[in-house]
Amino acid sequence: MPIAPNKATKTPFAEVELGDNILKPEAPIVRCRIVYMGNNRNRSVARTGHIQIQRIQTGFDEKNEPVFETVKTAIDEGIQNYDFASHDALGRLIEQRLMPVEAGPEIAGKPFAYCEHLGHIRWFYLQTTVDGAREFKVLAERKDQPLIQDYVRRFMRAQQEDEKTFQEVAG
Repeated sequence: MPIAPNKATKTPFAEVELGDNILKPEAPIVRCRIVYMGNNRNRSVARTGHIQIQRIQTGFDEKNEPVFETVKTAIDEGIQNYDFASHDALGRLIEQRLMPVEAGPEIAGKPFAYCEHLGHIRWFYLQTTVDGAREFKVLAERKDQPLIQDYVRRFMRAQQEDEKTFQEVAG
């Protein structure tokens, strides 16, 4: 029985080539504010992976000047550092890194850093102190919360599948 040709490639195969969007699902880029709730004046965190920023020329403007678009991608290579230091080397308060009073009494005056890597956002959210209190608070815009929830659901599902496969192979 002959196989109908694939309309996209005009070949007699039923299979099609998988694109990068299937093999490497892109995590959306969201910008969250990570607030450090502890008391260490010089707290910093290094995480594997970072946001790669590329400038791509997309055309020309009315003055025939090149127009560039910035494309951000979360990748697993490299290191991203997050600095939660509230004081500089001379012991002076770094006010630009502190949450404003309008944020509320619980987090006002606490140091923060911005984070755009969803894997890092999830990690910060899960961190607790020895006594079980949250070490960081993650603040996101309301419009970004469904994207973050969807990413965490997919991550957890993939992790459960990996553990199930490991149990089957190891057991």
